[in-house]
Formats: sequence, C-alpha cells, structure tokens
Amino acid sequence: MLITPINIFTKTNCNIQTQNNNLRYVNLPQNNKDEVSFCGSAKLIAESMADAPSNKDCIIVNTNAEPSKYYLQCVLDKYISQFVKSKDKNNPSSHKPVEDYYVRVKSPNSIREKVVSKYSKMYREDLDKFCTETVDQLIENFNMKKCVTREQLIGEAKKLFTYYQNKIPPFANSEYFFNQIVSVFEAYNIFDLSKYSPSRLKTIYSNILKNIEAAGKRTHVNAKGSYVNPQSISGIKHYANDIVGARIIMSDSEPNDTAIVLEAIRRASDDGYIKINSVESYIPDPSKLPQNKSIEDYEYATHKKLHCFANDTNADFDENMSKSGYLAIHINLELTDPILALYKGEYKGFSAEIQIMGTDVEKLKDVEDLCYKLKDNKNAINAAYLPFKKHFMKYYTKESAQAFNDYTYALYLAQRDLTPNEAKRDLFPSISELGFDGKVPPELDFNVLKKIKDECDIEYNRLQKIEEEANNSVQCETLNRIKKAGDISTLKNMIACKMK
Repeated sequence: MLITPINIFTKTNCNIQTQNNNLRYVNLPQNNKDEVSFCGSAKLIAESMADAPSNKDCIIVNTNAEPSKYYLQCVLDKYISQFVKSKDKNNPSSHKPVEDYYVRVKSPNSIREKVVSKYSKMYREDLDKFCTETVDQLIENFNMKKCVTREQLIGEAKKLFTYYQNKIPPFANSEYFFNQIVSVFEAYNIFDLSKYSPSRLKTIYSNILKNIEAAGKRTHVNAKGSYVNPQSISGIKHYANDIVGARIIMSDSEPNDTAIVLEAIRRASDDGYIKINSVESYIPDPSKLPQNKSIEDYEYATHKKLHCFANDTNADFDENMSKSGYLAIHINLELTDPILALYKGEYKGFSAEIQIMGTDVEKLKDVEDLCYKLKDNKNAINAAYLPFKKHFMKYYTKESAQAFNDYTYALYLAQRDLTPNEAKRDLFPSISELGFDGKVPPELDFNVLKKIKDECDIEYNRLQKIEEEANNSVQCETLNRIKKAGDISTLKNMIACKMK
C-alpha cells in the first residue's frame, strides 16, 4: 500500500521547552544567526553559529599554540631536515626524499570554523543515532496506528530538536530527549497505547530508555571524547584538534622513501620528544582503480611498514578507504613536553597532526577541501569564499554530483600517479583527459575551480590582515600582551636549548 507522507509534527504544536534545569550543557549564549561577524572584517557562514566560540578565545588559543608550533618545528628540524632536497647544499645531487615540510597554527578564524563544523557534525550524528534507536524501540514494543514509515518517524523526531539554538548532547540528556519524542507521538496517536495502564506504560518506557542508553554505549557514541563546551578554551582545543599541524611533502612518493621519513619520526618518538596516538593511512577504493592497477601502486608506505611503525610507537593504526580519492598518511600526536606545561599550563594541551603526501596530491587537496565542505552545507566556511560557493553549488547538482565525485576520485589517482617531474605541471589533468566530457559540467573542471579559489584566497588574506590589525589594536600595549610575548619568547629559547 502506498503511504502518503504526513507532517505529524509542527513547530507550534510541539511546544518544546529548551530551558530545563536538568539538561546538561545548555548554558551557552543565544545566537541563531547563520552569518556571524568575526571582529567586523571576516565572517563565517554556517547552518548555525550558536555554538561558536568567541573571537577573543580563538585569538587566545591561536596565540597560546605558538610554543607548541615551535616545538614541533624544532622536532622536524632535528629529525627530518637532513632528508630535504633544498637543505643539502653540499651535495645537491644526492637523493633526498622530502621536497619540503612546514608547520602552521590555524588562524583564529579557521579555528572557529573547525570548532563549529566538527561540533555540529558530532551532534547531528548523535541525534540521528538517538532518534533511530528510540523509534526502533517504540516500534518493537507497540503497534502503530498511524500509516507512517519508520523513516518518517525518525525524520520527524529529529526535527523536534532542530529548533534549538544550542545543540544539547542527546545521550547525556537521554530522558529529556526521549520524553520529548514520546509526548509528541502520544499527542498524535502514533502508537496504540490503549491497553496499557499508566504504571505499565511507565515501566515499558523506563525499560526502553535503558535500552537506548545501552545502545549509545555499544555504538561508542563520542568514542574520542565526551561533549565539551565548544565555547570554552578546552572545548576549542578538543574540537579543533589540529590547531597545530605539519605537512611533509614527498618529492618522490615511493614507499621506500616514505619509510625513511617514518623511521625518522619513530626515532623522535623513541627519544621522547613526541607521543604518537594514532596512524591513519588513506588508500584508494579497489573498485575505483584504473585497469591493471592495484592499491599497492598508490600507497605511500606499505601496510606492513605502517603496521610496524604503529606497533613500535604504541599507536593505533587505521587503514581508511578514501571516500574522495584523497591519499595520504596522517600521524596524530600529543605534544607533552614538560616545558609546555610551564606558566600554569597555559601553553599545554595541544595535539598535533603530521600529514605526509606528495606535491601532486597536496596541490589538488587545497582545492578539493573546499568542495568537500560545500557538499555538506552545514559546514562553516569563511565568507571570503562565497563566490566559490555560489559557482560550485550552481553546477554541483543532483544530476552532476555522482559524476563530479567520480571525476574527483579519478583526478586524485591521476595526480598520485604523476612522476616527480610531471607533478610540477601547473594544470591538473582536465575533465576531457580523464574521460568525463559530457558527464561533468566544464565549469566544475578543477582547473576552473582552482582559479576561482585563488581569487578568493586573495580576499581571504586581505581580510586576515585586517583581522590581525584589528586584534592588535584592541590588545596593543596591554601589560598582559607584553607579558605573554615574553613568556612565549622564553619558552621558545628553552625549547631550542633542549633540542641541541
């Protein structure tokens, strides 16, 4: 029988009360604007900015990360610089596997963007799990009266909480979320409850709630950490866990060359300078490989080498099949040196990420990252990239999405397959070269997208400069600013002395 979709909830009928003293983590300032000014010159565009940390706190975190950035830079200088082409002036003809490496700290605006996007994504995933489990439990225990599908009930249950200006952790407030869903289901007579006494119904609901909470634990909800207030300093560090980041760019991305770099990083770990938590290898989907090609043709390091590296450093190892075609090795680590714990711990607590990839893949990743964000319009982006967004979303439609995604995958593989000399070419292989003529709009050719992004980058950098000037003028010559600069300078000197 054909089931006609019905709207079983409305915003006015639901009458949800978001201010409840028993809720965990609702003490956030209210702000439901989708576009929020960031110090007057740069803006973020997102689904909701209610949970965004303040400009001031993002600046503090950005500043406080400087010693950690310098520390990681010193570690790489000590263990990696000897393998960089440009640094071997005495013997420039010798084989050096690394093209370059660098360490950066995310800008305050980028930190804010990451926190909003990651926190929102985590909330959406948890809300989906909670509502799905709730509906499944109710269907299992009661007969439905209304002619609706399971998917409709899950979707409408999720809508109940989309009106919240702040995102409240579902499993941490399971009783509240469950009661809200059940009260509306009862009001609309979704389930036949007539044969149950109030006490019996209460018992069944109690058992269902226990099952929901148990399911949340089984599926490892928030396995990498519980909800932390994203507007706190600790919350910013928690969600933007790559505030300090490094890239090691391979000049020749052969497994034997990457093995040299991994061995150097292992020595840094053995010597106690870094603590490696996890290693992630992004490999291609076998079903998307060209004919006569294997996964091994695209690996930066062999599975055996990465597994041994993870074992030797007591780190977790994950081999992830790339969804987009992006290929790289990510090493996630903690910077736990006692030096960083000085000054009451103000400069400690930063994790870091080292990315290892080839010049070919890096060039494409910088453009594809922005496309990836825009495919999920709930992610936050900087307003400087609005022209890119308008262009991309105009041509990235339901009809072209799959072809574009296939083209992106093929392009990543083509980039990874370039020889070191070919990788220096200015243009990507075109839509036509990769066989996507007539399937992907020419306006979505990555050469076109890169040109638009380059123009947006100029605007972004201009806004960043205004941002920095505004921040400096606000904090200029304050005693705290002078003291902080002195503390950071002292820490850097201590780090440099230790690394000798």
